[in-house]
Amino acid sequence: MIRSQGSFVRLLIPAAFTFFPGMSAFAQASSPTDVSPSDSKSGSKTTKSTANTTADQTNKSVTYAPENDVLQTPAQQKYGLSRNPILGGPVDVDVSKPLTLDRAIAIGLQRQDSIGIVQAQTEAADARLTQARASYYPQITPSFSYQDSVSPSRRFTNSNGSLTGATTTGTTSIIGSSTFVNKSLGIIAQQNIYDSGRREANVGLSRRSLFATRYALGDQRQIVVLNVTESYYNLLRNIELVRVDQESVRRAETTLEAITAEVAVGNAAQSDTLQAESDLANARVALLQAQNDVNTSQATLKNAMGVVTSNPLVLADNRVAPPDTTPDKIGLERYVQLAYKNRLDVKEQQERVYAQGYSVRLAKINNGVTVNANIGEGYAFQSTEGEDRTVSVSVSYPLFDGGFTRAAVRENKAVLVQEQRSLDALEQNVRLNVEQSYLIRELSRQRVVAAGVAVNAGQLNYNAALEKQRNGLINILDVINAQVQLVNAEVSLVQANYDYYIADAQLLRSVGVNDPGYLPRVPGARPPQPLPPGASQGQPFLPTAPVTPVDPKSPTKGANPAPDAPGTAVPGTAIPSPAVPGTAIPSPAVPATGGKTVPATGGKTVPATGGETVPTTGGAKPASADNTGGKKP
Repeated sequence: MIRSQGSFVRLLIPAAFTFFPGMSAFAQASSPTDVSPSDSKSGSKTTKSTANTTADQTNKSVTYAPENDVLQTPAQQKYGLSRNPILGGPVDVDVSKPLTLDRAIAIGLQRQDSIGIVQAQTEAADARLTQARASYYPQITPSFSYQDSVSPSRRFTNSNGSLTGATTTGTTSIIGSSTFVNKSLGIIAQQNIYDSGRREANVGLSRRSLFATRYALGDQRQIVVLNVTESYYNLLRNIELVRVDQESVRRAETTLEAITAEVAVGNAAQSDTLQAESDLANARVALLQAQNDVNTSQATLKNAMGVVTSNPLVLADNRVAPPDTTPDKIGLERYVQLAYKNRLDVKEQQERVYAQGYSVRLAKINNGVTVNANIGEGYAFQSTEGEDRTVSVSVSYPLFDGGFTRAAVRENKAVLVQEQRSLDALEQNVRLNVEQSYLIRELSRQRVVAAGVAVNAGQLNYNAALEKQRNGLINILDVINAQVQLVNAEVSLVQANYDYYIADAQLLRSVGVNDPGYLPRVPGARPPQPLPPGASQGQPFLPTAPVTPVDPKSPTKGANPAPDAPGTAVPGTAIPSPAVPGTAIPSPAVPATGGKTVPATGGKTVPATGGETVPTTGGAKPASADNTGGKKP
């Protein structure tokens, strides 16, 4: 009997469904999505319906979520959000609510993809450890095989019609096909008894690699905390710089109005207004740039948190207290030693050194005499029933392989040295980070003091210059120079304040204590050693109202008053002593008639020649009458 190819296929498919019932369900479940446009009408309708459903889901996913007003990227729509480890429960990611620094950090820890990437690496390393440990257990494998084969054959019959196996006189040849069906069913268990230590080396390698990735996960969390903190402080810094530039525009407008009034009464030339108009235009340009810096800082903070939204952020903390100007009594070396003990990236690299040590051991095993012992026990149910047992022992040695195994040993030893040198370089870099953050923070304390003095002096100098200009004693250029000096001092004070807090956050990261709530799942892991009391000022925010948006047509409308801006000194405010013992900062001075100066710290004034007012020392008489030609005021 001869079977065609079509009949063979019709025979094979029902047999497959008979022995593998799951294939039928799989075929039914997958068939609607496999319909092409050229298939039947029902298939086309199914495809069209599926496409419409997908399009509807896509359109819905790109709209704002009603509960948090946050968008999703195309990858988030397709694969979902990052599965970051969450401590303390879910976090509200609604950016329309006032955003504190703590909530911004919590959002970043929950949504930042960089943490999700390391988390996935940790899960992969855990799976590799499971695979390595599997060699300690017996491998039990049931098996079933079915074979239906058709092959061409040639048969012979004799004169009476019976089959014969060879050609003889009087036989007839018949060409056709023969069918062979074979079924086998059995189960077998195999156990590795000994493999010269390969199993132990592989498990050790996988175990240390898993510990490294778990430390890397904690280290990445600390990096996210630092990035969010820096972005948050930079946004606050730029908001305060907007206030400074708003006040600069207000002063420039005041100066222009004063010059215009003097020109109207004939006390000043018309050309004097040109410089004032130019100064006002430059102040408005600086304000526009500061406002754009706020917008870019908001984008940076959103990215640091892993939030995708077009809505502006509303910060709950808009002012920071001036930092403590008392020098840090903790030595630099103590911070460095704490960093060596706490830094998770240092511990991660140590685990990678240990893991590479196992790689060297494995390469040495493969380069020597290896002994393998295995035992197998099985039972066959079809087609021949009975027990099947095997015991095997083999000994091998790579007598000649072109130097492959020896080169593998040298390679892994070189990689081990590389990992050890990487650990040393990392520890040196940790020391560098601690030292830089420490020095910048301590310098910022001194800058805050000096900038505060400069702001006080600049404010008094600007007031005196404006009064002198009204009395015709100086020209408009002197007023503008005084205004520029005041603006520069205010900017320096804002920069010094936030440089301190950013350096403090960097120091916490450098020491490894900016995420104390997370403990890596590593045997023997301990919480980081905390800093001594008073080592960090933390996050001292002052209560304040949200920043009022600026009217583009009039940059000074709706602006918060700059004298109340954080860190801006007000005339009459006492300035603390310098942060460094033995460093003297001179008292501010204001020009008076004849080019002489009168010290001023209290904000009070006495009349001087020409009608201008000159600040004095809070009511006390000066040692010499520098402003009245030798007479006491």
